[in-house]
Amino acid sequence: MKAEDIGMRLGMLVKAMRLKNYEFEKKFGISTNSMARYKNNTRYPDPEFMAKLVENGVNVNWLLRGEGSMFIQAPWELGPDIKTTKQMQFINGKPTLAHDFDSTYLRTSIFPIVAEISAGQPLEVRDGYEVADSVEIPTRYIPFGTDAYIAFRVNGESMEPQILHDDIVLIKKQYDWDDTDGRICAVRYEGGITLKRIQYDPAHKGVLLQPLNKDFRVLIIDSDQTDSLTMIGPLALQLRVPQI
Repeated sequence: MKAEDIGMRLGMLVKAMRLKNYEFEKKFGISTNSMARYKNNTRYPDPEFMAKLVENGVNVNWLLRGEGSMFIQAPWELGPDIKTTKQMQFINGKPTLAHDFDSTYLRTSIFPIVAEISAGQPLEVRDGYEVADSVEIPTRYIPFGTDAYIAFRVNGESMEPQILHDDIVLIKKQYDWDDTDGRICAVRYEGGITLKRIQYDPAHKGVLLQPLNKDFRVLIIDSDQTDSLTMIGPLALQLRVPQI
């Protein structure tokens, strides 16, 4: 990850601690101006500030480089002002749900949810999209390392019943089309991104973008349109926050 992502991760840390900005500033003894500069990536975090983060169980290697977990302590060791990750249902390419985050502490990585991805017509990614949420994932689910994946929030119903609106999908970055026939992939088409099952059409040298929901139509990309179609990557992991 880039150094300019420090401000983004600092915002994620404030949210995880369930603190307002002024509460966070008071807790860690920094001024409002310093906080603003940290979050805008115009000032590198001071050593005194980082030392206080460490004292409160924050992994500064994660803050500075995006590596490892947000916290260096196990969840049961965190103070009452720390909000641990909600229990997730992990769906690993199957229609059945598997529960995770039991009482055993797991090494995890934090992924910002970078944009919404359409389960319908391709959805344009807005410039300056503000990362408002993140997801914490056990590293055993990401064998290729954090830099190999990107997280999106699903918008739409075309991939039901397997993938629901508001599910989170982790995409394995891949810029070629090798071994993607029949797989659910994130693709970019005419400036928008969408999540579909890929099927090749050898007869017409085109690609079919297939929804799982029969109420939605198949998007047919002819050979003369494929220049507008690029691969983002196949679905690696699907997550769902259980409804209470």
